[in-house]
Amino acid sequence: MGLKGGYTRAWEKYDVDVPEDARIHVKGFNIAGMVYLKVNDHLSLGIEPGYVERGAACIPGWNVIDPGFRGDTELFLKYAELPIMAQGQLPLLNGKLEIFGKVGYGMAYLTTAFEKITDLDGIVAPTRSKLDLSNDDRLNRFDHGMHGTIGLSKTFGKGRVFIETAFYSSVRDADRNNFSRNRNLNFNLGYLLDL
Repeated sequence: MGLKGGYTRAWEKYDVDVPEDARIHVKGFNIAGMVYLKVNDHLSLGIEPGYVERGAACIPGWNVIDPGFRGDTELFLKYAELPIMAQGQLPLLNGKLEIFGKVGYGMAYLTTAFEKITDLDGIVAPTRSKLDLSNDDRLNRFDHGMHGTIGLSKTFGKGRVFIETAFYSSVRDADRNNFSRNRNLNFNLGYLLDL
């Protein structure tokens, strides 16, 4: 059993070109619990229920109401997720350190969404508004995709403290009207207790 959390950098994969210098990512955080069952010295299976902030900036096709729109829209999507993971681990230095990798597949449910609109001409102050997910059907509430992780852990007390880098790649569009697959990169710190 354990807990982890950290910084998230999220974006969406589009099927159109965006300006070369466009910032397409948003920043957020993630937190998750972990429950793993050790199969043998090198393999564990588990789940990592958690919360993650995804989204994107420079979103093509999002503001189709105003074709003369000269601004940037950032989308902030907050998900409850449940990845199912397989972890391979290799002990180093007589088990004091351990390098690990994880792969898995997960489902996520969109709990809250915000959009922030910034006028590129600087005339109007940026506005941030909550999207009404019960009446606004532009966003898919369910998401699912592949998870991959690499990390390093060290024995600490009755468990292991670890750092990891995790990547998520959705196979479903976030926006029903545009090709918009969620992607995110997490940098986490956590602790896993051996029971």
